[in-house]
Amino acid sequence: MLLATASALTPKRVVLVTGANKGIGKEIARSIGALAEQTVILGCRDVRLAEAAAAELSADGCDVTFTRLDLTDASTVDATVDFIERKFGRLDALVNNAAICFNDPTLYGRCDYTPFEKQASITIQTNYFGTLGVTEACLPLLRASGSSPRIVNVASYAGRLRGSQALQDAFTSASLDVPRLSILMEQFVSEAERGTHAANGWPDTCYGISKMAIIALTRVLARAEPRIMVNSVDPGYCATDQNSNQGFISAADGAVTPALLAHASIGKTDGQFVSGLHWYEGQEMRWTYAQ
Repeated sequence: MLLATASALTPKRVVLVTGANKGIGKEIARSIGALAEQTVILGCRDVRLAEAAAAELSADGCDVTFTRLDLTDASTVDATVDFIERKFGRLDALVNNAAICFNDPTLYGRCDYTPFEKQASITIQTNYFGTLGVTEACLPLLRASGSSPRIVNVASYAGRLRGSQALQDAFTSASLDVPRLSILMEQFVSEAERGTHAANGWPDTCYGISKMAIIALTRVLARAEPRIMVNSVDPGYCATDQNSNQGFISAADGAVTPALLAHASIGKTDGQFVSGLHWYEGQEMRWTYAQ
């Protein structure tokens, strides 16, 4: 990669939003893309839906383009990184929004009932390992940014810290790193498939555990990448396809804080570096299940 020499390809901040063809992801892209000096790349699994979203946002005055990006397909991750390098030379912000949840409908559309032990692997492989793969692939592009590089991980209320005390200690350990966190996720999948996860202190939610891991990953990356602002955010219970539009917050409102974290100073003194924190409605919040 010749990132340092390519960084002047565009004066605008370059932001990649995953899962950006609908819901919160599209509204994050809309909010950022409507700003001056911001260009947004929509990372979407379905090219047809990506084209439609890009056309809609462009008609609304947003500066957007799109790329095919499937968290479970490493070739699309590599192609996305190559596209960004060639077209822009760097990445200024990555918003990890894409995820699945075994509600009806899911990200994959309506599906048959899936028992818990079969949900675990695909949920963790997509939401945790897929997000990790995208993030690690984008790190060289983010390190090439000279304009306040950011990673924003969209989490959930379901991902608040819980489970046995031993698990909580493991997830919050100052020595936790990516390999140890990944082992924890593999351990959960193995125990869920055997039906022993609850007896071993795991919460009874695949989606919640995947988001708990994303919040823990945020803290790990913040320590490992001191030049990059890395934060997680709970957008609230938004009305999206994922919950059959049962949420009481609009996707546009849920997108406000993730979008701010991607491009603006937030929560503290203007210009202050803020990293490794968890956010909700523009404010830092504790990473606990009960407030």
